[in-house]
Amino acid sequence: MNKTEKIALREAIIVVLMGAIINFPLQTFLLWLTIDNWEWASPIKISLFVQLIITFVALIRVYIIRMRFQRGKF
Repeated sequence: MNKTEKIALREAIIVVLMGAIINFPLQTFLLWLTIDNWEWASPIKISLFVQLIITFVALIRVYIIRMRFQRGKF
């Protein structure tokens, strides 16, 4: 495995682990918010809302990690 492949693997591992660390509590909070607080009953409505928020957070997360790798801070 060459240096580029090692860096890419390291970045991929960090992106996936950070996703798991961030997304589980975020999804749990969003489900609590939509089901318990807002009393939404439609699975489609809840699913679309949660997916929209998680996608937005993922774009920001991956962008930040990518920029840190470009600058050599990871």
